[in-house]
Formats: sequence, structure tokens, C-alpha cells
Amino acid sequence: MFELADFFSWVVFLSTLGTVAFAWGLFLSNTAQRTPKQEEYEKFEERILELMGQFRHISSVRLQMLDKKIEELKKLIKEANTLYASLCTQETKFVEKFSYSVRMNGSESNRVEPETTEFQTDNNDGDAQGQSESLRTDTNNTSIERKILLLYQEGKSEQDIARELSIGVGEVMLILSLFRHRNDR
Repeated sequence: MFELADFFSWVVFLSTLGTVAFAWGLFLSNTAQRTPKQEEYEKFEERILELMGQFRHISSVRLQMLDKKIEELKKLIKEANTLYASLCTQETKFVEKFSYSVRMNGSESNRVEPETTEFQTDNNDGDAQGQSESLRTDTNNTSIERKILLLYQEGKSEQDIARELSIGVGEVMLILSLFRHRNDR
């Protein structure tokens, strides 16, 4: 019997050892099949690099087109600002001529009516205070830039303009500097 027990323990040991060896061999063969070969990696990497190159080319072309459009827009904005500044200076000259003619005539009945009646005053003495009040009432219907320019031409400080229009002093300074810059060219 002693031999029979030894025989069974050897059979169990050898069968366990065979099972472990078989499982290990199966594991190694499966792992070798799961990993792609080096050629597949290289092809995949080449394809990725090719796609990245195409993306870079397309994006650089689009960026160049966008830069050209931005330059065109800058030129158009510059032209529009120049025209707007010249219109504002023409309007200012008109307002100054109108104010001067009203002050010189002493009444509004002797003057030629402008296209709009926004500049008329209620008093007939023609003093400068009445004219600045009429200009201020005109500013209620105009853009903020015109309001700032008209109040600045009346001699008001940047702080007074900001307070009167309920905006920041920095905004007033910015608009005035932009118009000075436009008129300097």
C-alpha cells in the first residue's frame, strides 16, 4: 500500500505540473497573438503622421486666409473711421458756423433754417450760454461719441463729460484720444 500512495502522489504531482505547464504555454501563445506586429505599428504611426501633416497644412491655409480677411477688415475700419471723423469735423464746423451766425444776428428769424431744428434756442438774446444749452439738447439724439466731442468742444473737462453722460472717465479719454489720433493723420 505504501507504494500505491506514493504512486498516487506522484500522479497528482505530475498531473498538476503538466496542467501548470499547459496553462503557461497557452498564456504565452495568446499574449504573442494579441500584440500587433512591429510593421502594423509603423504603418499606423505613418498614417497618424500623414494625417497630422494634412491637418497642419489645412489649418495653416485657413489661418492665412483669416489673416488676410482681418487685414481687409482693418483697412475697411480705418476707412470708416476716417470718414466718420471727417463727418464729425464737418458737423462741428457747421455747428460752430450756426452758433456764430445766431450770435451775430441776435435772433433766429434772420437766419436760414438748417435741415433739422434741433439747434434752435428758446431765448432770442443769442448768448453763448443759450447756444451750449441748445447743443446739449441736441446731444440727447446723437451717439455717445458725438456727445463726447460736442461737450469737449464746449470746453468741458473729461471728468465733467463723464459725470454728465454717466460713463467712465477712461471711456471719455479713449474716445477723445481716438478722434485726436484720427484727425492727426
